[in-house]
Amino acid sequence: MIEQNFVLDSRFNRISGIMIIPGEGRRYPCAVLSHGLVSSKESSKYMAVSQIFAEAGIASCRFDYHGCGESGGNIEQTTLSIRLDNLNAIFDHVLDHPSVDPHRIGIIGSSFGGSTGLLKAARDDRVKCLSLWATPHILDSKEDDTISDIRFKPTIYSDFASYDLLKEAARVQRTLVIHGDSDEVVPCIEGKTIYKFLKKPKAIEIIKGGDHIFSVDAHRAKAINLALNWFRRYLISD
Repeated sequence: MIEQNFVLDSRFNRISGIMIIPGEGRRYPCAVLSHGLVSSKESSKYMAVSQIFAEAGIASCRFDYHGCGESGGNIEQTTLSIRLDNLNAIFDHVLDHPSVDPHRIGIIGSSFGGSTGLLKAARDDRVKCLSLWATPHILDSKEDDTISDIRFKPTIYSDFASYDLLKEAARVQRTLVIHGDSDEVVPCIEGKTIYKFLKKPKAIEIIKGGDHIFSVDAHRAKAINLALNWFRRYLISD
């Protein structure tokens, strides 16, 4: 397994990322890992995905969104539009990578990163498959305007509301939705609603007792295995 750190510039900020390549001498299918609103490429969940996918012969790209981890930008000013721009830049980087098969790239997105991945897949048919984990289609502002104790600018809500994610979902196929029925951040009904609008082929898995980040080892392992099998089907078997 080969790890390659990289830095690139988007319209809004400098992005830090890492490519995980299973080996040398060939081009691999690749999963772009789109983390949540206040997470990073060092998420234990996504680090586990990289490891397990590499063992299965699938490369991965982890990166830090605007205002997160080692990337530039002020997280309080981030929006879905900025994150989509980041994902566009990352996807182009992966497409041009010499160890990646540009015809076999998918996205795994969790929470806010799932919303971003859904938009990307709806607007770019080079995304061959998608898995959405604990993904919202609405973002309601709260009285104190904080999320995870961060006081975001009001633009995060108005910008999110400018997209009709369910209408976007109707343009996306080959998608696996994974949601915990005990998600305390994004109600499970949101994942079920997104699923209803998706085009076939599609699948949904509700993890009994699963919370927002699948913090229980068995729940996390199940989510990763489900996504791996989905990506094998559409990036390798196809």
